[in-house]
Amino acid sequence: MASLLRSTADSLGAGWKSGGLLLGRFLRTSTANCVAGKTGLKSKKKLQLKQSKTKKELRREMMKEYMKKVEMEQLAQHIAMKAAKKGDPLDPEMLNPARKRSRPSVSEEERERRYLLVKEWTRDRMEKHKRDLQFLQGALRSREKALRELRKVSPWLYLQALEPNPKLFPFERQGPTATLPIPDYEPPELES
Repeated sequence: MASLLRSTADSLGAGWKSGGLLLGRFLRTSTANCVAGKTGLKSKKKLQLKQSKTKKELRREMMKEYMKKVEMEQLAQHIAMKAAKKGDPLDPEMLNPARKRSRPSVSEEERERRYLLVKEWTRDRMEKHKRDLQFLQGALRSREKALRELRKVSPWLYLQALEPNPKLFPFERQGPTATLPIPDYEPPELES
């Protein structure tokens, strides 16, 4: 493989370098990537993306990063001032954005207990859901049966039973029937 790469580089007049091929400069890859089976396309795409961004876009991104940093500093100052007003001593290390909390260590038994508890809770909620569905299905079946029997007895009572009862759920609403007109808006003319 190395001889093939060397002959390709010699034919292009690039020459052989110990750290890689000068040919890699043109292909945006190196011999290490070739041997590892990597094509180097990812880095080429990144390079194309960087080149495609205009100076304005780069400036805009840099400005966003700077503004984010400034906002974090202002937030830290605001928190420090709040704490000072309350009379609480505030450790400056608390305001460090790189500060991370360490996760509490949990024993293997505790992890297993929590896992089993979650499984038991999930099972219980699923059973409750099934019971609720069975209750609703039973209520709907009973209602349908009662309506069928009522229809046999009296069609007028059947129609009255189908009408909604406003006293059962007293709720009235009169909302806006139209939206306010948009000022200086001219609707498009529709051709008929």
